[in-house]
Amino acid sequence: QQQRIALARALATPPALLLLDEPLSALDAIVRVHLRGEIRSLQRKLGVTTIMVTHDQEEALSMADRIVVMNHGRIEQVGSPMQVYREPASPFVADFVGRINVVPATAEAAGHVRIGATSFTCAHDAPPGAAVKLYLRPEDVLARPISAGDDNVFTATIDKVEFLGSYCLVRVASPALGEHKLTVYLSLNFLAEHALEVGGQLPLRLLPERMRLFA
Repeated sequence: QQQRIALARALATPPALLLLDEPLSALDAIVRVHLRGEIRSLQRKLGVTTIMVTHDQEEALSMADRIVVMNHGRIEQVGSPMQVYREPASPFVADFVGRINVVPATAEAAGHVRIGATSFTCAHDAPPGAAVKLYLRPEDVLARPISAGDDNVFTATIDKVEFLGSYCLVRVASPALGEHKLTVYLSLNFLAEHALEVGGQLPLRLLPERMRLFA
């Protein structure tokens, strides 16, 4: 309620510019979700230009029209929530916004990259032989649909399952990846449907258009 009162006082003037410095950081999770919806609704209704500082990526992605990602006072990227999440401009942005897999790899010619001993399709402009890091979000490692003839398909073994409610974070290993492991999002329904648990195997596919390389 104190946060709601403070917001009402700030809007009473009405202001030309509203500055919010981590207004939801000290609130319980459910209250935080409700209040960020109220702030977003008020901002749209009143048309007040609002600058909000937050370290919570979910808040930024759900509330902002435009996100500015800063690192030690330096702007790393400016863009829409979708652009910042899907097309990170630097390793810092990729690491900071959302969960992501980071895998050491080697660039190859003709739009391929090698992880371990396996070559995967991945468009890039790195010189052949260059050491790079591949960034790939867990939702871009697909368990389905996978069709015959799809590229970047390999068989993985479940190494760990972390239950998070409606979905699980599943860590997988594969000879195709060498010593490197990936984190994948799988729904409870999918795990139950295929009777998957630690030690179980399943085919996975890396989406080439979602793979980003940084030196």
